[in-house]
Amino acid sequence: MSVILETLQKFVTAHPAVKRWWVAYSGGLDSTVLLKGLVCINPSQPVMALHIHHGLSDYADEWQTHCQRQCDALGVELVVERVSVESGGRGIEDAARQARYQVFEQTLLPGDGLLLAHHQDDQAETLMLRLLRGSGPKGLSAMVDQRSVGAGVLYRPLLGLRRSALEEQACQWKLSWVEDDSNSSLDFDRNYLRHQVLPAVQQRWPDFTGQWQQSAELCRQSDQLAQEVAGQDWQQMDWRQERLGSSISLAALQTLSSFRRGNLIRYWLERQNLNPPERVHLQEVETQLIGGREDSGAEVLWGTVRLRRFRQRLFLLPAELTKQTTDATLCWNDLEPLQWGRWQLTLEEVEQGGFRLPAGGFKVRARQGGERCHPSWRDRSQTLKKLLQESDLEPWLRYQLPLLVVGDEIAVVADLWYCKGWEAVSEPGYRLRCEAVAGQN
Repeated sequence: MSVILETLQKFVTAHPAVKRWWVAYSGGLDSTVLLKGLVCINPSQPVMALHIHHGLSDYADEWQTHCQRQCDALGVELVVERVSVESGGRGIEDAARQARYQVFEQTLLPGDGLLLAHHQDDQAETLMLRLLRGSGPKGLSAMVDQRSVGAGVLYRPLLGLRRSALEEQACQWKLSWVEDDSNSSLDFDRNYLRHQVLPAVQQRWPDFTGQWQQSAELCRQSDQLAQEVAGQDWQQMDWRQERLGSSISLAALQTLSSFRRGNLIRYWLERQNLNPPERVHLQEVETQLIGGREDSGAEVLWGTVRLRRFRQRLFLLPAELTKQTTDATLCWNDLEPLQWGRWQLTLEEVEQGGFRLPAGGFKVRARQGGERCHPSWRDRSQTLKKLLQESDLEPWLRYQLPLLVVGDEIAVVADLWYCKGWEAVSEPGYRLRCEAVAGQN
């Protein structure tokens, strides 16, 4: 049995829980060998091929036709998905990859296993690219041999093999495959490494891919250790969900070394599926937030992340944090929940206390400046600005939260308090719940 078939046989045998195998089939040499090999070992589970039509090449339609012919010959069902690739400043390679993974996530069902044909040479290219970008241990782990994608699992069973083994097998089987015309363009970083840099490395160090694979595994172990340390530190951070975003204890964070603080912040953001910080961002966090003044109003911003401090808490907030959530004024004259800007407003009946509802309903608007109100628990009125400062409400929310108004009179200030004269006495009382709408917090 060839090394390809032996590798695939051992792999499939080791994953009996998979109910259906998919092969990401581009029509190129690597995925052609993978698909043919999987069919040859004849797994008891069904085999499907998934072809992504990027539309980036003039030959894309011809490649699809070729893939269909090959699948028909192998008795494999081919699923073709067309995607639109827009770089958006990330580069066409990354944009195409993102488009592929969106298809993977949408296609895979529970019990599905998707096989990718990446091999040891691909791993070396990935490791070099990430090293050139200044990646840490997580990035230098390069490509993992498996991970969850959508409802299924993605596998790379050929990572331990050189591309030369796939080329030899393709010749033995007399396979037909397509050559992507973009693979020869040195404008792409990966192609430049493949054609200009790594051949020179291999000439000097013939076994470098195996050594680099070992380095990637050591980086993976180092990253796993960092994750375990962060998980232990996380237990001391007193995480809590806030009206907007979430926060951790700044005092607890300050007890850690700067390295562990950075490690903890990465861990926090990964839990939220947010952009991880680069070194410069962690340096800004150290100088502006960890060591900054309480009243400085400093913030650190990157990608979709905004960090700020207040009252000995470090807050994780949406990047698009405008002064005012909306300038809309809405009428609210029933008990149905209302979305106002980024907030979902709900009236909840309470057994004791609470405020009464006006016959004509409320108007919902934002603070405009200069308002006064008389909280039910105070003996006199005060400017809303002063009252919000006394309430310890986060500064960035003081123009964000809704006011319930009747005429020109403020009746309710978000979920903070209701005003004098609006107490429920002989009628049901209510309280206001304000929650950030999912995807906008």
